[in-house]
Amino acid sequence: MILYILLGVVLMVLVVNVAAIWLTRKGLTEDKNKNMIPDVLETKFENLKKDVAFRVDRVGEELKDVSNAIKEVGNQLGDVPKAVAGKARKGRKNEED
Repeated sequence: MILYILLGVVLMVLVVNVAAIWLTRKGLTEDKNKNMIPDVLETKFENLKKDVAFRVDRVGEELKDVSNAIKEVGNQLGDVPKAVAGKARKGRKNEED
């Protein structure tokens, strides 16, 4: 079974390479640096890398914000049993004054 999967992957890579060579020779795609990767795919891949890097950074920022919020909840969680027991707050003053 694994042999058939491996054979299928090798065959697919071979077909893609032959198609890329054929399209380049026919002049349908450009390959200025002669690395057998069409320039269109290279530019799309560069744009994709930039987009993924931006998203990774944004997710990191949001995870940091969530981490800070969870820490704050943990700090405030100890006040709930005291409030249930009827004890006064030790933190901020009420704005009723």
